[in-house]
Amino acid sequence: MRLSRSEGDINDKKSPGRRLDKARVKVFTKELALLAGLRQHSAFTAWEPAFGGKFPREQYDMIIQEAQNVLNYMALIAYASDILHNKDDGDRKKASWLKNFDRLMRSVNITYHELTSTLSLLSASVINGNSLPPYLKAPEPYSLSAKLEAIDADILDISHVTEPGYAAFAVMQIASSLISDDIGKLISNIKSLVGEVDFSFHVIESTDGEIFANDGSKGKQD
Repeated sequence: MRLSRSEGDINDKKSPGRRLDKARVKVFTKELALLAGLRQHSAFTAWEPAFGGKFPREQYDMIIQEAQNVLNYMALIAYASDILHNKDDGDRKKASWLKNFDRLMRSVNITYHELTSTLSLLSASVINGNSLPPYLKAPEPYSLSAKLEAIDADILDISHVTEPGYAAFAVMQIASSLISDDIGKLISNIKSLVGEVDFSFHVIESTDGEIFANDGSKGKQD
């Protein structure tokens, strides 16, 4: 919303940007409290009796850390986008580049639905203990630079590295890639806890010509 300049007047309490910022801070605070509580519960498992098997503390600790990393990178993107939105410079040439950058950003759809869907699916699997669907992969990082270069090949040229907002944009791109990496690790660790639905079909032929399927049925080879 900041990058597309559609947040409205941030000083207006009813503006989309102000309401979104309030919701973001609320969710961020809640996430920090939940992660702190999870770390505390994980530490307490060291003194719990191991009835029914040992608690997989190491895996849970990795999941907590990866969730913390994703939250940190998202906060970094929010901070960088705020800097990019409020950046101002007296140099007319630099101001012209920033205006062109803003114009291109408004023409690109930067909504990232795949990440939201993946996080919701992982959360539901952990809460309900359901296996993850097969072939689940982390969403690819949003290739905003490629989309911008397709519109204007010169907009992200290295000659603009000193332009206002260039560094903030680079931070956002790097943080987006790191989020994708940690989501991949998160999927792997959650999969080791709840399992994965297996739709594969295995056919095994015995020495006497009988064919066994993966469901235990068997038949005579023609």
